[in-house]
Amino acid sequence: MIIGTRGSKLAILQTEKVCERLKELGYEPTIRTVRSLGDVMVDRGLYEMPEKGVFVKKLDMLLLEGKIDLAVHSMKDIPLERDERLETSAVLLRDSPYDALVSKYRLADMPEGAVIGTSSVRRKFQFLNYTEERGVKVRIKDIRGNVDTRIKKFRRGEYDGVILAEAGLERLHLDIEYERLDCDPFVPSPGQGIIAVVTRRGSEESNILKAIDDAKTRVEAEAENEVLEVIGGGCALPVGVHAHACCKGGQEEEIELAVYVSVSREKYVLEKGVLSKDKSLEEARDFASALSF
Repeated sequence: MIIGTRGSKLAILQTEKVCERLKELGYEPTIRTVRSLGDVMVDRGLYEMPEKGVFVKKLDMLLLEGKIDLAVHSMKDIPLERDERLETSAVLLRDSPYDALVSKYRLADMPEGAVIGTSSVRRKFQFLNYTEERGVKVRIKDIRGNVDTRIKKFRRGEYDGVILAEAGLERLHLDIEYERLDCDPFVPSPGQGIIAVVTRRGSEESNILKAIDDAKTRVEAEAENEVLEVIGGGCALPVGVHAHACCKGGQEEEIELAVYVSVSREKYVLEKGVLSKDKSLEEARDFASALSF
């Protein structure tokens, strides 16, 4: 069983988590690393990329050619439009979905003119929304590279702070202080914090992976994708969606939903609601369709 992944330290750690689960089932997978288009084109922001799915397309191709059997991704990198011959066969238990601020300053004490690094339009607009509503003007500067590279740039003083996914910081066990961005308007990217495993639809590997699929995480991921599909989105459209399945007595009873859409640089919509467990996808579509922006 050959597992394909990007070659960054974080991507390999995520893939090793999948390998551990498969070894528990008696399989001995091997890892094959590749460089995606997103890894090669580091001189431009994600919103400037020539196509969607720049971090997954190479692995999709290898799957369809039969050169790998599985591909491991950060779920937020998987585009809505996929080749019908592929499917997300498993998602692991979700880690933190939130963004994190690695900075010389606390969010509440952010000074005028601070330089904050991110290549995400969503993170950029949310940070500007938050600071400018408090009368503080900061500068957002593009930053690319893996987590280690971004942290090094921060430590060299190229940025006063950088915004990263908390899940990545936790998985890498980095010895660095950060502040979780879990207040309004910081709604994370759909699928953030989720490790997803893609296979050829109907393959033997697809059936095997059902044993490691986390039901609660899948409920959240599917609700988030439903909202994103109605709104439309990607790296160029600032959209945040977070679904949280709330457990009572060991059962998911309801799903809390938060949706952020930046209509323009100056205006955004932030709405919250609750979905029922049994009709979560239908209600997620209705919730997204009713948004006014």
